[in-house]
Amino acid sequence: MNAIAIGLSRQVRIVSALTIREVRLRNSKHAFTQLFDLLEAVVFIVVHYAIFKFLGRHIPIGDSLLLFISTGILPVLFFRTISIRAASAIEASKAVTAIPYIEAIDYAIARSFVEFLSFVIAFAGFFALIGVLDLSRLAVPYNPIAIVQFLILISLFGFGIGLINSFLAFLFPLWTFIWGMISRVQIFFSAVFYIPEYMPPQMKEILVYNPIMHFVALFRTAFYSNYPTHMLSMNYMIGWTFGVMLVGLALERALRNHRANGH
Repeated sequence: MNAIAIGLSRQVRIVSALTIREVRLRNSKHAFTQLFDLLEAVVFIVVHYAIFKFLGRHIPIGDSLLLFISTGILPVLFFRTISIRAASAIEASKAVTAIPYIEAIDYAIARSFVEFLSFVIAFAGFFALIGVLDLSRLAVPYNPIAIVQFLILISLFGFGIGLINSFLAFLFPLWTFIWGMISRVQIFFSAVFYIPEYMPPQMKEILVYNPIMHFVALFRTAFYSNYPTHMLSMNYMIGWTFGVMLVGLALERALRNHRANGH
C-alpha cells in the first residue's frame, strides 16, 4: 500500500508539473491564448442561434432557444476537444518523455486536464451571463449531480477515444484528417438541435446507438426538469466510457512498446 501511495503521489506531481508547463506554453506568446479556442466555441453557438432565430425555429423545451442550443453544442465540442488534445499529446510528447518517469500518457492527461478546466470555467461564465442578462431563467442548473456525472463520463470517454485515435493515426496518418471530419459531422447526429424522443421511430432506433446523444441528454437534464429521458441510458454511457478507456490504454501501451523497440 505504501508503494502505491508513493507511486500515486509521484504521478500527481508529474501531471501537475506538465499541466503548468502546458498552460505556460500556450500563453507564451499571448496571455490566455487557450481562451481564444473557447471563444471560437462560443461564436459557433451564437452563430447557430442566430441562424435558427432567423429561420423562426421554435423552442423545443424551456424558455430560451440560446440555452437549448448551448446545452446541445457544448457536450459535442467538449468531447471533440478532449479527444483531439489527448491524441495530439501522445505524438507531441517526445519533448517531455526524455525526462525520467514521464510517459506520453502523462502529457496526454495534462493536456486534457488543461482543456477540461478551460471549458468548465469559460462555459460556467457563459451560462452565468445568460442568467445575468435574463435570457433564460433556467441558465443555472437545478441538478448539479447530473453536471458532475456528465463531466466525469465525457472527459474519460473523450480521453479514451483520443488514445485510440493516437494509435490509429500512428498506423494510418490520414486518420487524423478523417477523424476531424467525423467529429464535425457528429454534431448533426447527436440530438443537438432537437429532442430525440420527438423524432420518428425509425430515427430514434438509429440515434439511440450514438453515445454522444446520451451525453447531450444527460447534460440537458441538469437544466430542464421535464426533459424527456426515455432514451437516456446511464449504463450505456458507462459501458462505452469504460470500454474505450480499456481499449485506449491497451493501445497506448502497445504504441509505447512499439516506439521503445525502435520500430
